[in-house]
Order: sequence, then C-alpha cells, then structure tokens
Amino acid sequence: MKFIELILRSMMRRTRRTLLTGLTIAVATMVFAMLVAVPSSMDQIIETAARGQRLFITNRAGPPPDYGVPGKYRNDILKIAHVTGAAATYEMWMHYRTDSDWVAITAADIEILDIDSDFPFGPDQLAHFRNEKRAAMVGSLTMKRNNWHMGQQIMLRSADNSLKMTFIIVGEIPSQRYPNVFLIRRDYLDDSLKSIGGSGLTFAARLLVRVDSLDNMGIVARSIDEKYRNGEVETRSQTESDALANGLANIGNIRAIILSLIAVVLLTVMLISGNSMAMTVRDRIPEVALLRTLGFSRARIGYLLLGEAAVLGVAGGLIGAVAALALFAGGVDMSTVTVGLGLISVSPAVAALSLLVAISVSILSGTLPVSGALRIPPAIALRKVI
Repeated sequence: MKFIELILRSMMRRTRRTLLTGLTIAVATMVFAMLVAVPSSMDQIIETAARGQRLFITNRAGPPPDYGVPGKYRNDILKIAHVTGAAATYEMWMHYRTDSDWVAITAADIEILDIDSDFPFGPDQLAHFRNEKRAAMVGSLTMKRNNWHMGQQIMLRSADNSLKMTFIIVGEIPSQRYPNVFLIRRDYLDDSLKSIGGSGLTFAARLLVRVDSLDNMGIVARSIDEKYRNGEVETRSQTESDALANGLANIGNIRAIILSLIAVVLLTVMLISGNSMAMTVRDRIPEVALLRTLGFSRARIGYLLLGEAAVLGVAGGLIGAVAALALFAGGVDMSTVTVGLGLISVSPAVAALSLLVAISVSILSGTLPVSGALRIPPAIALRKVI
C-alpha cells in the first residue's frame, strides 16, 4: 500500500505532465478500440450469418446492380431437393424528403418472411405485411436516422420524380446485420413501375434460398449452379457468410488499412508516453542514485518507476475504454465501410483488449529510460546538474 502511495505522490510532482500524458493515453485507447471494432464487427456479422441456412444466388458474370438473375428461377429452385423456401429480392434507391435523403429499397417476394431469420415479428405484424401491399419493414438504423415510428405513413420518390410510392411502416427490423434495410413487397413495386410505363421487375439482384440443414448447403448450391450452367444466366450460389465476406472484400483490404492505423496509434502513444517517462526519469536521476546508495536494489527502484507508467496506463486506458464502450456499445453507422451491412460496435471484449494494450504500451515505453537511469553509477548520477 505504501508502495502505491509513493508512486502516486511521485506522479503528482508534475501534475500537468501527468494529466496530459494520461489524457493522451485515454484518447488513443478510445481510438484504438474503435479501430479494432471495425474488423471485429465484420467478423461478428459474418460469423452470425454462417450459422444460418440460407444461400445467396447471384449472376456469375458479376454482382448487382449491373448483373441480375431472372426472378423466374425461383419456381424451379423450389423443386430441388432439400430446398424449403426461396424468394427473389430487387433493389433500388429512392429519395425521402430531399435529394440527399437516400433510402435503399429492397423489394422481395412475401415468402422472404418464411426464410429470413432477421424478421422476429409477431403474427399480427406478419399478417399486416402479407395483407397490405404498402407495408414496409424497416431496419432499426434507418428508423432512427429518419425519426420514423411504427404505423407511420411515408412517401418515397425516384430520382427523376417519375415514381412516387406510399408506404406504411408495420415492423422494425432489429437485425445487426442489416440495420439499413427498407423491405417492401415485390408486387407493389412491380405494379408501381408498370403504372408509369415501365417494364416491371424481371431480373432480381439475388435469390435467397433456405436449405433444410447446414449439411445440405453444399449439395443444394452445386445443384443450382449445375442446373443453370447453360441457362439464360449462369448462377453463383454462396452461403450468406461467403456473400457478405465477398461484399466487404469489394471495397478493398479494410483489414490492412485498419492494422496500419492501429500501428500508427500505438507508435504515437509509445513516443508520447516514452517522452514523458524520459523527462520524469531525468528529473529523478539524483533520487535514483540516492536510493541505490541507501541500499535499494535496482529491481525495486525499477518497479517504482515503471509503476508510475503502469498507473498512467491503467488510468488513461480505463478512461478511454469506458468512453469507447459508452459511446459506441450500441453501434455506430459506418455503412460506407461495411457496404451498409451492419453496425460497428465496441464490445466489452474489445474494450478490455484496449485497456490491456494501453497498460502494456505505457509500461513498454518507460522501459528504455528507466533501464538507462538504473545503469548510471550513483557517484556519477549525484554529480549531474539537473
């Protein structure tokens, strides 16, 4: 206890320096937690999807929206063994109030409610979606961003204002994987497009296929691709987790970018903390010499000096980790990074890792100046002019 008290008293000699160094560590810890949360959240999204029993069927020639797959394929896929459900999804962008209020629309067959585990709704909400053409189910983030509420009637329009559609929000989708989704009925969009002289919906962005068990996922995927090998459009069948991983890969090597930023943050903290410890040790060289003269071992003196670095790391790291957890535990929208797939959130595990890294970096940054001070002979150290 006296050892800790001595450390704290020594730190308070230079209060401003101690506070600034601790604040730097706190800010860096928070930034580190947010950076680590990006790949961690992506992995969590993909891991959750890997436990599902859905296949994503897309055009082998390329990804949507440039390439689609015929929606009529759904009827034939339903006849394949081990397939328990299938639905086609169509995608487009529409405006809400202003030209900057973009909403990503996903129009799907009603059967998507039977194959998608992201829709944990009650029977009343499901019945409303089935019976009301204008019904829409909206992701939690889109609801929050636009201040929408259940039962609200809204109107969306196309970029050229040629298409205007009215929707009634009947359900909020709590999925962490698809918080930006705006799900509507395919037949409503199809009828609306035809009413303005359009050709209606023919090519879907993808087909969602539910398989009876995980063991049969590979068999069904190969059967579908083999069936349409020489068809109108050749298909690529992937598990949901593979499809999400490929979608994230299309935006570049995010992990490499994040790792580079993490390395910069750690190096910056190490330099700042190391500089602070170097100044602190430099001020304490006569004290170190006096303690060694009185019989204190190098190890005990080293523990005392490194204890200051550890306390700084604990205090600053704890503040930064708690701040990151409080601000971002509920998730933050980074749809430009994750292609709209999910929220980036700081988990308790990420916060704990950030705290441990802050303590480790703080102690490591003090190792070099402390070891240098301990190597100076007491007789020479006592003659140094500070």
